[in-house]
Amino acid sequence: MVVGLFALYLVSANGRIAMPSLDSPDGRLHVETDVPNWSMSYDGHDLFNGNKLGLILKGEPDLLTGAKIIKTATRKSDKVVKVLFGRASEVANRFNELRLDLESTQGRRFDIIFRCYDDAVAVRYEVTKLKTEAKIVVQNEGTTFRPVGEPTAYVQYLESYKTSHEHAVEAAPFSKVKLRNLLDTPLTLQFPSATVSITEAALRKYAGMGLHKSGDYLVSDLTPRSDGSKVVIDGNVTTPWRVILVGDKPGKLLESNTLYCLNEPNAIGDTRWIHPGKMTWPWWNGNVVSSGKPEPPIFSLEAQKIYIDFAAANGIPYHSTIANNTDTPWYHQDNQGVVPGPSTDVTRVRADLDLKAIKQYADSKGVKLWTWVHSGALRGHVNEAFAAFEKLGWSGMMVDFFDHDDQETVEFAEQILTAAAKHHILIHFHGIWKPTGLNRTFPNLMNHEGALNQEYMKWSDRVTPSHTLNLLFTRMVAGPMDYHSGGFRAVRKEDFKIQFVAPLVEGTRSFMLASYVCFDNPNPMIADYPDAYKDQAGFDVLRSVPTYWDETRVLRAEVGKLLVTARRKGKEWWIAGMSAGVSRKLELPLTFLTPVAHSATMWFDVTTPGADPNYILVKDAKLFSRNNLAVELAADGGFVVHIKE
Repeated sequence: MVVGLFALYLVSANGRIAMPSLDSPDGRLHVETDVPNWSMSYDGHDLFNGNKLGLILKGEPDLLTGAKIIKTATRKSDKVVKVLFGRASEVANRFNELRLDLESTQGRRFDIIFRCYDDAVAVRYEVTKLKTEAKIVVQNEGTTFRPVGEPTAYVQYLESYKTSHEHAVEAAPFSKVKLRNLLDTPLTLQFPSATVSITEAALRKYAGMGLHKSGDYLVSDLTPRSDGSKVVIDGNVTTPWRVILVGDKPGKLLESNTLYCLNEPNAIGDTRWIHPGKMTWPWWNGNVVSSGKPEPPIFSLEAQKIYIDFAAANGIPYHSTIANNTDTPWYHQDNQGVVPGPSTDVTRVRADLDLKAIKQYADSKGVKLWTWVHSGALRGHVNEAFAAFEKLGWSGMMVDFFDHDDQETVEFAEQILTAAAKHHILIHFHGIWKPTGLNRTFPNLMNHEGALNQEYMKWSDRVTPSHTLNLLFTRMVAGPMDYHSGGFRAVRKEDFKIQFVAPLVEGTRSFMLASYVCFDNPNPMIADYPDAYKDQAGFDVLRSVPTYWDETRVLRAEVGKLLVTARRKGKEWWIAGMSAGVSRKLELPLTFLTPVAHSATMWFDVTTPGADPNYILVKDAKLFSRNNLAVELAADGGFVVHIKE
């Protein structure tokens, strides 16, 4: 048998018709279909068996119950896709595809499409609207996943469909996962032979997908609309891709670009105006310039100039002007706080903010302005708002508090991206679902939050190094993850205390430095106040580290415990590691380097018990591809290595 896509409907010796099946291009991943069931194996090991397909439209039984396969079609793809701002600059969109044309018992024709990549299986439904119906209403989806054996599950339990997607990750044997609780995606499962993550790609004009456990199945759980239906489409239905990412090691999930490839190409046209980069974020540090002395008000021109000067001096392209100390935003709003009121008007600047003068000063220093807006303040007038934002001089916008992924909110997010692109404004989404690769279609989408991140250190101690390492193998599998990084007051767990101004962070400073390499984030925050970085060891890493990459390799990975990532930008490599819990000694191969002498600068922990977690050792070295790199990490520590030819 030829490895790869192969013949369908083979007649066996006993005369029975074999059902369609599909292999990945490298032959390691294998899918068997027996509609409505399907199974998946990797390297000869069964991972899922008895998965089910299902789609229920209003007024009809499940399309897959009793459905007949009318015909099949196959195709292959092996194309190079350019990635503008991500884990790599170009990737192979290489897959084998199987399309099943089916007919339901009601006579409706529909298609199911399977794709096998070397690192993923993806499946979606396509339904053509009948001439006799005005709309197609999806009442439910019956896609299920049935793991084989007892993998370890890394789950986030959601409180309801209305959620910011900011939760702790809990690890448990699959049999112990709570029944009927709403589970967030990506949901990662660790088998003895492989690690997989279940998620979705190309979420457009549809409801977001969570999961819940029923028996030994994970069942797709679409977020309902206000009327209880899941999706209403005036036209043909194309669902998002339901994706199982897979790798023989956990780190392979973080090298994957398949979710990006499963989305449509650029829909906004010219992208030359898009320039990712780091940004200040005064809200995180309490809207101060330095701690321990009287401050100019954060909205004053004096305070804004200090931040702009800091950004200009340190190569930080964006400065953020967000809210005052009562969390009341920059735009006109009579009521205090972030929640919009009857008077909220995002097209008007509040009286005590001289945005025109701030913009003029920022322009003189070559710094662009970023800001924040409550999503509720945009509803009903998105185009008007973004036209005003462009005139006011904003280059980037964090849109926050979506807290829902029903169809209407998903469509609302896309309206924002379209309007923002028209007016040359970059977008972060906060209080929102995980990424689904939509940054390929809308390259002005820099980032998603959807993670319990360092902002929580302002009022809790929940963002531990272990928590962060769990999120890297769950939430970040889906794509860029904004994390309020850059806190330079590292403490050990026993020394942590809550403070809203000048927050503390857990783990060593090297752990924080390493996050700028290990995290996918083309627009990361440098979130502490300017004086927090003055003459501080490690700030040179924040100044110089790139924010997107030409190549990514994960060198070591243990879910919730360790991640070591090597990234290339041009001819330079950055290697960084983040560790939770005990101290570690690592030997890392450097075979990916070219066979010449390389100069390296290394930032790493002091591992002496009781050492100040902010203390960093810095040394220069010569490295060769034939040698291993030996590093030692403190408990809850990290390291960074910058390598040049």
